[in-house]
Amino acid sequence: MESNCCVKTRKIMKNFLKYNWKTISLIIFGVIFIYLLVRVFTPTPDMSELNKYKLEQIDKHINEMKTLQKSLSDSIQVYQHKIDEIDNKISHIKVEKKEVNNFYTQKKEEIKNADNKQIDSLLRSRYNF
Repeated sequence: MESNCCVKTRKIMKNFLKYNWKTISLIIFGVIFIYLLVRVFTPTPDMSELNKYKLEQIDKHINEMKTLQKSLSDSIQVYQHKIDEIDNKISHIKVEKKEVNNFYTQKKEEIKNADNKQIDSLLRSRYNF
C-alpha cells in the first residue's frame, strides 16, 4: 500500500494543476513564443567559405564587365566622332556637287543660246587649243 504521504502529495499536485493549469499553459506558450521571436530576429551566421568564394568570383566578373563596357563606350565615342567628321565631309561634297551642277547647267543654257562663233570660243578657252 501506498504511504499516506504519497497520497497527500498526489492530491495536492492534482489540486494545484486543477486550479493553475491556465497559468502554466500561458507560461509555456509565452516561453515558446519568446524563443520563436528570438530565433526569427537573430541574424543568421556568416556564409560558408564556398559561398564567399562564389560571391568574390561574381564580383570579379562584374568588375571585368564594367571595364570592358567602359572601353567599348570609349571606342563608340571615337567612332561617333569619326562618323561626324565623315558626315561633315559628305555634306561639304553635296554642296560642292550642287555648285558644280549649277555651273554646268548655266553653261548648258549658254551653249543652247550661243552661235557657232561663241561655241568655238568657249571650247578654245576650255581646252586650250
